[in-house]
Amino acid sequence: MKEKLVRGLKTYLLHEIDINFKACTYFFCMTFFYCVAELLSHRGEVKILTLGEILITNYVICYVQTYLFHDFDESDRFGRSEWTGIGVCTALYVLASLLFGWFGKSVPVTVCYAGFVVLCYICVMLCYMVKRKLETRRLNHMLAIYKQHETKEGSHECGTSHSDVRSE
Repeated sequence: MKEKLVRGLKTYLLHEIDINFKACTYFFCMTFFYCVAELLSHRGEVKILTLGEILITNYVICYVQTYLFHDFDESDRFGRSEWTGIGVCTALYVLASLLFGWFGKSVPVTVCYAGFVVLCYICVMLCYMVKRKLETRRLNHMLAIYKQHETKEGSHECGTSHSDVRSE
């Protein structure tokens, strides 16, 4: 029972760390778009309340993304379920922007925002894909070095290695 509780707690904490990381990443992206939209509209100021709304929206959508769409942005492919997750989460961002009036309910800016959100998801997915490939390459390199070291260190006069001796 205790092991199951500890395992569940570890899983929960891993999800929470992922959600915080994603929420901060997407918050930066959405805040950047908001600030650029404000500058292009000849308003040199941003509203602190709007930044809070964007932050809360990011956390809510990251929970949806993690628990309902199984971290689609960490997928290694662009399949139907990933595109569904992108579509639903983008719709949620657009809905929030309209509800809170982030862009003054401007249709062209909101359409650009939707495109920007999709682009952000695609970029994050590509970053995760590259990260996984680099980590795999690094781990395979480390494994090759380990095997090479084991072979040099583990051989005896009779031709057996340490791993052979340990298994007996």
